[in-house]
Amino acid sequence: MKIIHSFEELHEIQHNIVIALGTFDGIHIGHRAVINHAKQIAISHDAVLVVVTFEAHPLSILSPSHAPKSLALKETMYAVLDELGVQYVVSLPMTIDLLRMSAHDFMEALSIQNNLLAVVVGENYTYGAKGLGNITTLQSYFTGTMTTVYVEPLSKWHNSDTPISSTVIRDAISCGQIEYANELLGRAYSFTGTVIKGDQRGRTLGFPTLNFLFPSCMVTPMDGVYANRVCIKGTWYNGVGNIGDNPTFLNQYHRCEVHVFDFDQSVYGETVIVEFIAFLRGEEKFDSLSALIEQMKLDEEKALRILADKNFI
Repeated sequence: MKIIHSFEELHEIQHNIVIALGTFDGIHIGHRAVINHAKQIAISHDAVLVVVTFEAHPLSILSPSHAPKSLALKETMYAVLDELGVQYVVSLPMTIDLLRMSAHDFMEALSIQNNLLAVVVGENYTYGAKGLGNITTLQSYFTGTMTTVYVEPLSKWHNSDTPISSTVIRDAISCGQIEYANELLGRAYSFTGTVIKGDQRGRTLGFPTLNFLFPSCMVTPMDGVYANRVCIKGTWYNGVGNIGDNPTFLNQYHRCEVHVFDFDQSVYGETVIVEFIAFLRGEEKFDSLSALIEQMKLDEEKALRILADKNFI
């Protein structure tokens, strides 16, 4: 998969192309439906599959304090797109000039080459300055051309009337409904982080942990204890982790720490992937170390049962 960042680079692609258009900010199962539809069309026409998206949310320019938190770091997003069979990703930098581009000019810049066979979008897709472009204007723009517009209905979860959306998933993660969020994402919610030195208290308690600062750009899971999966140097391990500020102890700071089962290596400075599999309980303050240790043993047992039920053990 090749990642490019401009319309000009898009125009250099010499093959017939099919484009999936969207923000794709979480690559949830609704986004996957759009991309998979585009993939089917590309395969049937021996064309190249291209995803066109944006490097950031418009509010990151217009009102940074109101910009929604991310559901995936770039490396996660690109890995998922690669797994889906995308051949090119056009990740457009979010700029004032892009935000001011009219819906007509945006489509003009997108389709100036004559090898665009199809565009696939979700039914709520908007584009151009102030989001004035929509499905109707998109279809109108390509009327009479070789380009066909396909509109993918919004995906819904089982019997729910509410369409799957990044907003719904953000709310679920923030409320500790991580398994529900994972179902809507079609993958485990995860982040990539660098192992930092903690208080090294866990080792004295019999539960050594890997410590991380959770990425500030991402939606932070609700404080509490989770069943986790951790990828270290290409190998996946199971574990139980905590997000919070350890209220049992003084002078703590907000962080993520994971006790990795059957692992006893020094990996400070290593970049690892942490997945959140299930929420076990909220963060608590314990009256004694013995009470804390007893609860940690129970958390480990519960995490092991859940991970085994999900065939991770």
